[in-house]
Amino acid sequence: MNDTPRVPSSDSELRAEVERLRLLQSISEDFAGSLDFDELLPRVFDTVLTAVGAQGGALWIAEGDVLRCRLAVGSASQKLVGTETPIGEGFVGDVARRQRSTIVTDAMHDPRFQMRLDRSSTMITTTVMAAPMVVKGTTVGSIQVNNKVTGDIFDDHDRQLLEGLASSAAVALRNAQLHTAEKRARNLAVLLEISREITSTLDLDRILHSVVNLAPRALSFDYGAVGLHHKGRVEIRAVTGQETVEPKDERAQRTAARGLWALERGEAFYLMNGGRPVSEAEQAFVSAFGDGLSGDGVVSGLYLPLSDEEGTLGLLVFEAAGPDFLSEPQQELAGVLANQTTVALRNAELYNQVPLVDMLGAFAAHKKRLMSIPRRRLTVLGALALAGLMAVTLIRWPLRVAGTAPAFRPVSYASVRPMVAGVIERVWVREGTAVTRGDPLFQVRGVALRADRAEMAAEAEIAAATAAAAAARGDAAGERMERGRAVAIGQELALLDEQLAATTVRAPVSGVVLTARPEELVGVRPEAGDDVLVVGRTDTLELEFGVDQRDLDRAIVGRPIRLRIDALPQRTFEGIVTFLGPMPYQVGERVLFPVRAMVPNDAGLLKPGMMAHAKVLTEPASVAERVMRPPVRWLRLLLWRLKP
Repeated sequence: MNDTPRVPSSDSELRAEVERLRLLQSISEDFAGSLDFDELLPRVFDTVLTAVGAQGGALWIAEGDVLRCRLAVGSASQKLVGTETPIGEGFVGDVARRQRSTIVTDAMHDPRFQMRLDRSSTMITTTVMAAPMVVKGTTVGSIQVNNKVTGDIFDDHDRQLLEGLASSAAVALRNAQLHTAEKRARNLAVLLEISREITSTLDLDRILHSVVNLAPRALSFDYGAVGLHHKGRVEIRAVTGQETVEPKDERAQRTAARGLWALERGEAFYLMNGGRPVSEAEQAFVSAFGDGLSGDGVVSGLYLPLSDEEGTLGLLVFEAAGPDFLSEPQQELAGVLANQTTVALRNAELYNQVPLVDMLGAFAAHKKRLMSIPRRRLTVLGALALAGLMAVTLIRWPLRVAGTAPAFRPVSYASVRPMVAGVIERVWVREGTAVTRGDPLFQVRGVALRADRAEMAAEAEIAAATAAAAAARGDAAGERMERGRAVAIGQELALLDEQLAATTVRAPVSGVVLTARPEELVGVRPEAGDDVLVVGRTDTLELEFGVDQRDLDRAIVGRPIRLRIDALPQRTFEGIVTFLGPMPYQVGERVLFPVRAMVPNDAGLLKPGMMAHAKVLTEPASVAERVMRPPVRWLRLLLWRLKP
């Protein structure tokens, strides 16, 4: 076969070539719209079959040095063109050696291809065409199509179209593979961070809460829980988003029952779809807990035993309202998280056992020395000790945790950016104007866009008329080509409509226009994505400051704060803590966590950007609690470091 591209010799061939290029461009844009490899595979396959007009085919993907058939329709039992390898496996070298697509016609009439076909198969009367998918020397896979829908054989036009589609599909699939690899690397990094968090403490409750509340960083689920196993029962000790778990919580009890069923199996259990159970295990699970699953809105779930060589410690549960909520890589991540949780729980259990023995021994020695003191002296010492104990324990007042570098910012603060470049021809707001979300703010000139849309609309009408004419004369290929062109033009029209709508820039949030003299922006030409206006709420301001990691457990959500500003040092403002940041930042040698609080500003005295002096009011604490807190923390860390 001559691989030299043939120059179109007539107007009709030239138009056909132009339409082919437009179709390839449109399909390439469609392929580039997704980075989900599993979602992209069927889209590529269906698009290729439709564009080429094939009855069936197969899509092969390279996995290392081996090709594996991922999708097949029609004559799926045929062999890969140019090889002696059946559907289901192949070798990357076979594809890499074929730099252009191959057309195989009827083997009974074309002896060039008889050695490539299985004479015992139905492919003797089959027309097959295949093209490799290669990007910058990297083989992504191969596309094979069988038999045209019209009954004709594939020609050079079909071959060129398949080559273009294979090239576009190769780029899109390769990008999706790289995106998947990058996403997996990010998930592993998040999992490493979670592992460090749960293994950095020996507090059992903190470990349990950290596991379920940090897991959403790597996994997507609707309900997460972790429970401990003791004497044949599972007790849910922590639930995602909840500080405590009530003993009579019905949802937690139903989850514990489902978890106990999974523990008795002795291995991880994944319910893919409770509405359509497939395996015997899923059917048994749904039969036993179907009512509870419906009541809790659970369709799928993952139940992971927390066990090691010494026995079973508990259970980690993730449930979702949709089917098959975890992919295989995510299930592997969940399994690794379960193993790390098991190690952390076992360490915490051993830690809680050893100090108890030492404490009992020290208590016995002190008791012996105490009993040797004379009674009178013992009475005086006891009275003094009681008085001192009452003073340091009964006198309580709130402990104030100072915030580092507090600063105000508007609530729902948002920068307004145009999505298209152009000259601002009209501004509807002024500084301080109150707007709601969706209100128009300014208008960007869109004359060129309107002209382009009118032109594309005319082309769409021409394509529809041409398709109708082709259908009237029985030209199915021509009609299909024109229909595809009409679809491509329709997509471009939709894009132009979105761009025209974007010329009217609207408020992204409700609030007040904070930009000074916005009316002077008329005539300015911002680029797409440039900051033009700022909108934010100022009746309530958000105060963000840092809290030392040692005091983070005291600055809890809902606690009041007191603050003053340099402009009004005689007045004290109040607010409420609303958020504790999960990620720390470092200032010098101090590790701080961001804390945010809402501060009412009805009088408008507080301004965004002001510096403040803020303190969080914690629970009332006595002198003993204040004095003992640092050494107790230090002692716990010391014991952990000395532990072999």
